Amino acid sequence: MIYASEEHIEQVVNLQLITKEKLKDNFLKKMRNRENIDLTYNERKKKIKLEQQSRPKFEDLICPICLEIFQKVTTTQCGHAFCEMCIFDSLMRKAECPVCRVKIKTHSFQYCESFDNRIIDLVNQYGDKTQIEHFKNRQQEMEQWNKSKLIDNLAINQKVDIMDQQFIWCVATIKQIGKKELFIHYDGWGKEYDEFIPLQSNRIAPLGLYTSREDIPKYQPEQRQFAEIIEYINQHGELPTQNILHD
Repeated sequence: MIYASEEHIEQVVNLQLITKEKLKDNFLKKMRNRENIDLTYNERKKKIKLEQQSRPKFEDLICPICLEIFQKVTTTQCGHAFCEMCIFDSLMRKAECPVCRVKIKTHSFQYCESFDNRIIDLVNQYGDKTQIEHFKNRQQEMEQWNKSKLIDNLAINQKVDIMDQQFIWCVATIKQIGKKELFIHYDGWGKEYDEFIPLQSNRIAPLGLYTSREDIPKYQPEQRQFAEIIEYINQHGELPTQNILHD
């Protein structure tokens, strides 16, 4: 019994020693695993951060007029970018940049098809379902806007709406039709205002599309009368009498 008791005690001691070693090993393993977990977490966090930084910020692709993602990016001479439809509509009301208020004097704008295609790719790749759907709706609006300005069959002496160099819509008559451009005469104005306009220009629209609108500026009768006086002076070298002028 005594021998058995000593053996039992030795086994217990050994068991305790083994248990302590195992506990120590288990503790160290857990600490190592914890370090690995922390390392993995930090790596994943860093990776996610880098992915977020690499994603496009849609706020950098927002038109300052409509506050939507650009549709056909159009850059003015002062370097500011807008949707084509937005800047077109804005200039009809006031011929200045909506951002810096610089006077816009010509119809010279910059377009970049590759930039537009890149925006489409970014929206489809990184946008959520709502953003993609809204973007597509805006694309349809743009297409409808472009279609509304199309004239199927142009003809000599046909009357059309033309936006002049001051961004004012006027009724004009087509005098010549070339392969790439029209030669037009502004109704009620002198011949010195006649001009060539590219066939694909946004300045051409069906008769009444813009000239019938009441929400955009139009020339006043006295402005037209002044133009007629200037034309008469240029032709005759003297002031016209009152009955020569049109009512």
